[in-house]
Amino acid sequence: MSAPAQADRAAVQIAARYNVRTVHVQFVGVMYNDKQEVGGGSGLLIGDSLVLTNSHVIGREENYKSFEVNARLGSRNANPIKVTAVHRDDARDLALLELSQSAGNSGGASRCPMPVIDDSQQAPMGTQLYLLGYPLDLDLSISSGLISNQTSPNGRWQTNTVMNVGNSGGPAFNEFGALLGIAVGGIVKWNEADVFGVNFIIPATVITASPLYSMIAAIPQPSVCWTKWVETTISFENWTKLNSTHVQTQANAGVKIPEILSGAIHTLLPEDRRLIVNVPVSQLVDPKLIERAYTVDKTKDDHPVVFAEHSADYAETFPAEPGYRITGCTWHVETANGASNIGCAINGGGAEVRFTYKLTSGPAVDRYRGWLGATVNVSQTLAK
Repeated sequence: MSAPAQADRAAVQIAARYNVRTVHVQFVGVMYNDKQEVGGGSGLLIGDSLVLTNSHVIGREENYKSFEVNARLGSRNANPIKVTAVHRDDARDLALLELSQSAGNSGGASRCPMPVIDDSQQAPMGTQLYLLGYPLDLDLSISSGLISNQTSPNGRWQTNTVMNVGNSGGPAFNEFGALLGIAVGGIVKWNEADVFGVNFIIPATVITASPLYSMIAAIPQPSVCWTKWVETTISFENWTKLNSTHVQTQANAGVKIPEILSGAIHTLLPEDRRLIVNVPVSQLVDPKLIERAYTVDKTKDDHPVVFAEHSADYAETFPAEPGYRITGCTWHVETANGASNIGCAINGGGAEVRFTYKLTSGPAVDRYRGWLGATVNVSQTLAK
């Protein structure tokens, strides 16, 4: 396969895999002269409810008399999720945004794990780089280039990848889908001359050194997507010895390889009969049993009855992973008020779990809320 064809396929894989984790970030602030200011950029969903971006993407709260930040997953036209807190590391131009609700059910969780390169030697000068983000007033876009050098000020890496207003905070990946860092900006003028192709990313090596990284590291499994990059090479001859299902791609139609690879970034090298993946060999055979945990966070704050309580039923559905069937469901309640009738049912012969509950809010004259914060644990076994 030619180098351009490999690059094109890598771009398609990365765009498909990480589109639901790339976030359009927007802030709206009303200044003290009552004029409205709108700004924003791009970001990356880390886990279920934290978005990594640049600090400069979000205006300073103290400059506005009212201030609101919203995040939209995948498409800038998606429904907004309110940001409830902004944690900043201004020295490194980094920020973590807390979402008001879990984004785990958006499809993003299925894109985990996200391999991360936190060693500069694994991404030397000349490494292919792909950038996802929302340039100008456009929807999610991908651009590509190379790492030009790793010796720029503040630990940043230079790249010739095209960046425009709106790209700031967007994730940058190598050709195998491993996270290299996030976009931060570039130089457009130098001694009155126009400058092109001198842009920068904040590499993961800088992000892991930030005080904000403690929040990423504290995300519980399996919600966290940040995992160390491991490059493993497997020969074609060994594939048929692994317990797996068929995975169809242009290069290996009908070849038996582990099902886990259908959800992992991998690059096929048919000319020398090799496959490069981002998981250790020990993980390549499908585990017979897996556990998944989902967060439920729901508040009932309407009060439709004046002098009486009001109740409503709610349900959350969690599907089985591809190639598995659900065999068990348990839950743990972290916080609750007016919550009852909590239950979990396995439907479709193990195809999905339906978690149900009832919330009760107070009368209009009292206005107390009902809420439930819980973790639903789903056990799955490999389907035969």
